[in-house]
Amino acid sequence: MTRPVATRPVDPADPEAFAEWFAVVDASTSGRWPGRAGWQPDELRAPALDPHGALRTVLLGAGNPMVGAGMVELPRHDNRHLAQVTVEVHPAARRRGVGTELLAACERVAIDDGRRIVWGWDEQRVPVTDGPTFAQARGYALVLENVRRELSLPMDPHQLRTLEAAALLGSTGYEVVTFSARWPEEWVEDRAYFGRLMSTEIPLGDWAGQEETWDRDRVRRQERLVDRMGRELMVSVARSQKSGRPVAFTELSVSRSVPEIAYQWDTLVLSEHRGHRLSLLVKLANLRLLGQVSPSTTVVVTWNAEANGPMIAVNDALGCQVVSVGRTWQKTLA
Repeated sequence: MTRPVATRPVDPADPEAFAEWFAVVDASTSGRWPGRAGWQPDELRAPALDPHGALRTVLLGAGNPMVGAGMVELPRHDNRHLAQVTVEVHPAARRRGVGTELLAACERVAIDDGRRIVWGWDEQRVPVTDGPTFAQARGYALVLENVRRELSLPMDPHQLRTLEAAALLGSTGYEVVTFSARWPEEWVEDRAYFGRLMSTEIPLGDWAGQEETWDRDRVRRQERLVDRMGRELMVSVARSQKSGRPVAFTELSVSRSVPEIAYQWDTLVLSEHRGHRLSLLVKLANLRLLGQVSPSTTVVVTWNAEANGPMIAVNDALGCQVVSVGRTWQKTLA
C-alpha cells in the first residue's frame, strides 16, 4: 500500500521554497518536452505574487524533499464558481500516489474558497494513445479537446509574400497597425471588449466558464504582469478605415530569457467583419513584427479547439504542424 504524501502551501515570496517547487515543475515538463525550454521561474512566480491580478494563485508542494508541485488558480472578478488546478510530479516519484494526494489538496483549496467546479488539462504528443487517464480515474469528465500546432521560422519568403497578397486582396477597407508591450490609450477599451468576447466566442465545448469581466484597468494590469513575467508582447490590429476602430487583433508572446519559442495568444475578429481574411492578415503582420522584436525565435506554438475550423484553416495555410493534443477535464465538487 502506498503511504500518503504530506502536502503543504508554498510561499512564492520565499526564494528557497519557490525554487524547490519550480524544480519539480521544470523536471516534470522537461520530461514531456525533452530539449525544449518550458516555463521560466518568473512566468509562474509573478502571477502568484500579484495581489490584484485576475487570478489568485495558490501553490502547493508534496513530499519532503518536494516531489510534487500543485497550483490552484482562482478567478477574482468573474467565474467565481471555477478553480483551475495543475498537478506536476517529478518523473522519479511517479506511480506512488503523489499526484493523487496533491490533487486532493488542490480540490480542498477550491472547496475552502467556495468554488463548485474544478478543471485542468493534460497534453499528449501525437500519435495519441488510448487508455484511462489520471483525470478520468479521479472523477473528471472530458469537456474540450485542443490541438497544438507549431510553426517553424523563418517562413519561406515566397510563401509569406503569396499569403500577404491573398490577405490584402480580401481585406479592402481595412489597414493593419502593429505595436509592442502596450495597447495605445485610445484603443484600451477596444482591447477590453475583445477580452470579454474571447471568453465566450471561441469554442469551449462543455467547459463551465462564463463571460469574463474586462475593463481598461484589467488590460493595463495584464500588460504590467506580462512584463514582470519577463515576456515581450506583440500585437497586430486590423482597423476599419470607415470607423477607425480595431475590428480584429492577434497577440504573440515570447520570453526574454528563452526567445527561441513564441506563443500565440488571443486572436479574434468581430463577427460583423468576418469573411475578409483579417485573421490571416493580422497573423502575418505579427509574424513580421516577431522577426523584428525577437529574431532568434524559431518556433511559434499555437492552440486551437478541434471545432475551430476557420482558425485551423488559417494556421494550416501558414504551415503549422500538429504536434500534440490537449484535453480539458472538469469535475463538479461535492
